[in-house]
Formats: sequence, C-alpha cells, structure tokens
Amino acid sequence: MARAITEEEKQYAQELLKSARIAQQAIEAYDQEAIDRAIRAVGWATANEKTFTRLAHLGVEESGLGSWEGRPGKRFKIQGILRDALRQKSMGIIEEIPEKGLVKYAKPVGVIASLVPTTNPALTPPGIGIYALKCKNAVIFSPHPRSKKTTFETIRIMRAALKKLEMPEDVFICVEKPSIPLSQELMAICDLTIATGGSAMVKAAYSSGKPAYGV
Repeated sequence: MARAITEEEKQYAQELLKSARIAQQAIEAYDQEAIDRAIRAVGWATANEKTFTRLAHLGVEESGLGSWEGRPGKRFKIQGILRDALRQKSMGIIEEIPEKGLVKYAKPVGVIASLVPTTNPALTPPGIGIYALKCKNAVIFSPHPRSKKTTFETIRIMRAALKKLEMPEDVFICVEKPSIPLSQELMAICDLTIATGGSAMVKAAYSSGKPAYGV
C-alpha cells in the first residue's frame, strides 16, 4: 500500500502547478508561427542523432532496460511526431461542418501531468511535450524513479531550447524527487493526465478525478 503524501510534497506540487500555470498563460497569446517555431526547436534539440544517442544510452544504463544498439533509433519517432504536429493547425477555427452548422475551435486544456515510464525516458517527454506545446499547454513530467536522471536531462534540453527562443522554460517542468503519492497529487490537481506505462499507472490516472489518457 502506498504511503500518504506529506505536507511538503503537497506544497511542492502546488508550487510546480503555479509555475506551470504562469508559463502556460504566458504562451496563450502566441500565434501559430511562434508555437511551430518552438516545437521545431524542441524536436530538433532532442531528436538529433548525437543528443538522442547520449540520452538513450543514459536511459539504458540507469534503468537496466532496453538495447544499447536499438534505443538510439527511437529518435525517428520524435521526428515523426514533429512532422505530424507541424502539419496541423492548433488554434482558432480548426474544423467546420457547414451542413450541421458546426464550427470547432481549438482551446488549451491548461497544465498536463505526464507520467513518464522507465522504459522511455528520452522519448516520452519530447513526444508528449511537442503536442502539448503545439496546443499551448504546459506539462509537469513525473519520472519513474528508475530513470529519473535521464528524464530530467531530457527535459533540461527541452527547456534550454525554449530559453534560446526567449520563451518561458516552465512550459516543461520535471519533478526532481518523484514518488507515488506526489504523482497521485499531481494527477488530482492538474487539468489533464497523460499516463504512459503499466496498467496500474493507467488505472491510477483514470481514478484521479480529472480527465486522463492512458497509453
């Protein structure tokens, strides 16, 4: 049975949410060109061969999972995500159905809690981050304890890419000392949860009381 969350963890979660909320509100006025420039920067900062190979090998060493030879090839998934995201409009009117009198508008969900699996610490953050930023959302990433160093380093690179564009780095935040109670608290206070991992993690996300996607 998981332990109860501490008051310090509750306060920490609120501080993370506040920082992410401020960053998310700061990018709401950005136009499509600025947002696409940002996701392109994040994508190439993490998916270039040299950087991703280093991150992939770090993840294998830290977690003891995966193939040293095969993991670097996952960078092409980030490139594919970026390609697909750049082809889409993500603000204003994104769909019209005249025969039904319907117009669909894109709107940010706010701050997303992303639970990062131990199996993909170099892939999941940029994959989730690109699409979240595309829609003007901020993300608080909660890494698996077995791969937290790799996750933190990946998100550090993502934040640095935003800093070069003079955009708020706190659009992407990584939990420094992850725990199950802290992850549960983040799922409860954020606007949406994206849980990538095992069935227990996905079930917890669906039971958080907030909208959630399980992968």
